[in-house]
Amino acid sequence: MRRKEPSKHTNSPDRRFTLSKSAILRGKRNFQRLFSNSTLITTPSVKLRFAAYLNSAAGIRVGFVAPKKTGNAVKRNRTKRLLREAYRLNQHILDGLTEQLNIELHFLFIARHTNLTFHTLQKEVVTLLENMRSRLLSNNSPF
Repeated sequence: MRRKEPSKHTNSPDRRFTLSKSAILRGKRNFQRLFSNSTLITTPSVKLRFAAYLNSAAGIRVGFVAPKKTGNAVKRNRTKRLLREAYRLNQHILDGLTEQLNIELHFLFIARHTNLTFHTLQKEVVTLLENMRSRLLSNNSPF
């Protein structure tokens, strides 16, 4: 079987880029907690809400949302699929962060538009992840 070439868009070590079901944010309570008490970072096409919780079971949970006002179900599902793929390819930006800070990190990507290209989404997801990482590392107060 032929080996796949590494992606030109990511510059991380040779490894599998997977997004497991256990890493997806689920449950009404988790979403309510995130919307009521979180930090917001925005770009022109995507918003990122995140919250860090002190927890010995350090880990990352991520959610993807496309509000109804952004278009019909087909467009919303495509946008969420593109967001998932952009995050999956760039999740290495957050490697080791939760273990280093001993936190559980919940965050949510919220699409602001549905007529987006993958290239645009990927650039904005990288920007948001790097911004979130730098904010968490520079924050000296308890979470």
